[in-house]
Amino acid sequence: MNKTQVKLQFLLPSLPRAEKKLAEYMQKNMGQIADMTLAVLSQETGVSEATVLRLCKRLGFTNFIQLRQAFALASIEEEDAELPEIVTEQDNMKAICSKTIQGIIRTLENTQLLMTDEYEIALQKILDAKNIYLFATGDALSSCNYAHAKFSRLGLHTVVCSDVVYQYETALRMTKEDVAIAISSSGRSQNVVNSVKLAKEQGGFVICITQTGRSPLVKYSDISLFISSIDTTIGRDSVNRRVAELVIIDSFYQGIIFSNRAYYKELLYYTMQSSEINKI
Repeated sequence: MNKTQVKLQFLLPSLPRAEKKLAEYMQKNMGQIADMTLAVLSQETGVSEATVLRLCKRLGFTNFIQLRQAFALASIEEEDAELPEIVTEQDNMKAICSKTIQGIIRTLENTQLLMTDEYEIALQKILDAKNIYLFATGDALSSCNYAHAKFSRLGLHTVVCSDVVYQYETALRMTKEDVAIAISSSGRSQNVVNSVKLAKEQGGFVICITQTGRSPLVKYSDISLFISSIDTTIGRDSVNRRVAELVIIDSFYQGIIFSNRAYYKELLYYTMQSSEINKI
């Protein structure tokens, strides 16, 4: 999707009622927005001109003309774009793989559009942390385990907190020297939200990876890193959002290495040595 479309879709769940009504109209009438005046759009959607201008600012535009230009570009790009196809029961394995890959590619492209300079701050906090605690539930724990494996290779002290009671105990022991990384697509996993709330109260620094811009998890996080998932699979166990989480984690892994390449090169040598020993 075009950057404007991605941001509009991302903001939609958290918008006030009038702005949400306007945003939904914009999504369905992308091509028409470019030809409308502020007054016409206001009349067509039944919201005030002030509401239109507020949404403009949320989308990063200083005025309505910029919004019109962006929607004109989005409309052109949408016509040329190939949308990921949904997996169906008629698909053979080759088709399923192809559609899954399409969805992953689009998810990563859209996630890239939501990246900000806060990634740099998050990296520095991870580098400075005495302990890194990873909170998640369900299949998001697989992303935590991946982060633990990667960060531990570099000598960072990381702990995966999977049991609910252990999550709370760990959060209560956190200090201002510690970092919590919480992963929840909805941002509403109760035990994860409760854990980061407790972590914040103890002075810990909280980084979350989520798909929802307005949620309890974001409320209690110091830095929120957002993914934008295009789901082409069946059920709620989205493959795409897991891949997006792993890409973010792996990016931090590489960022850590290049923050002091000579030092981490030595640590990675031991990783390679252990791999070679295991092959004997």
